Amino acid sequence: MVPFSRGSLFLAPMVGITNRAFRTLVYELGAPDWFVTEMASAEAFLSGGRNESIYLDPSPRPLQTSVQFAARSPETLAKACNAVSQLPAEYRPAGIDINMGCSAPHIKGYGRGAALLDNPSLAREMVAAAREQWVGMLSAKIRISTSLGEDGTIALAQSLAGAGLDCITVHARLDTQKFRRKADHRFAVLLAEVLPIPVIANGDITAREECAALLDSTHIHSLMIGRAAVQKPWLFASLKSGAGSGEGERGTPGSIEPGDEPQYGTRHMPEIDLLAIALRFIDLAETLLPPEWQRETCRRVFSYYAANVSFAHHLRFLLVNAPSLGAMRQILRDYFNQVPQDRIFAQDQILA
Repeated sequence: MVPFSRGSLFLAPMVGITNRAFRTLVYELGAPDWFVTEMASAEAFLSGGRNESIYLDPSPRPLQTSVQFAARSPETLAKACNAVSQLPAEYRPAGIDINMGCSAPHIKGYGRGAALLDNPSLAREMVAAAREQWVGMLSAKIRISTSLGEDGTIALAQSLAGAGLDCITVHARLDTQKFRRKADHRFAVLLAEVLPIPVIANGDITAREECAALLDSTHIHSLMIGRAAVQKPWLFASLKSGAGSGEGERGTPGSIEPGDEPQYGTRHMPEIDLLAIALRFIDLAETLLPPEWQRETCRRVFSYYAANVSFAHHLRFLLVNAPSLGAMRQILRDYFNQVPQDRIFAQDQILA
């Protein structure tokens, strides 16, 4: 039994972005039902890497957060899972997610991430080893294997479910496609029809209509959103506003829980202040992240966030090349002083 209801919304793991600072911003704006951290290395965690405590930080919602691990071997993953299970309760996440989809050369080349899609027996051993050491929610995130094809990927997912996964997320692109084509949720639907565990669909989900289409007429259990939530960190609150009974009804994104109401507008999001949100994120990065992470995280987030304004390319260029957090703050203030009509998103723009 997974600790979330049908129609739940997940924040996707994104390297350099979904650290504690960004997750806190999203939480303040109206939280998703579940968070997944950016990918952590099981090997680096076990060796006491300098920033591993930052990667594994489950705040602000440990009971609704999974830590994502990439690992080279079942033995290493098992040791990492055991170590996480021994953490004090306030630092222990509710779930562990196994990365089986990252196709970055430095990940796949070392037998981690999407490399596991080409090695079904090793992938199954990974899940079984993690399951033996971890009693919390266990999940995996996959893509469609280029070498195995759709049928082979379905067989792989069935094997992983049998080895002990509680749920599985599918980013419905080939592991070699990156983001070059739109995600093919037809495959996610096929997977959901045959697996005995919940299937979470991921990729190019941006609007309430898309959510409803996937949840109303298919076996898809829940949805995971990544890049769209970086551009619009209030997206989860927007998708939830006016939704259902709060019981996670099939076909409706789960409603906002008490304490999750947005802080930059009312529960039903009448308007969004783009400047206030951007400045708040810089403050969170400065407060919650190591100094060497702060500017890079802001650069990554603002490369998406800038798409909300009229002169997106101009603002993006300035922010990405800013020499300091202070310079970013001034750039943002100057932009919205010069283009004040861009600052406030009205109700009819929030999901646009």
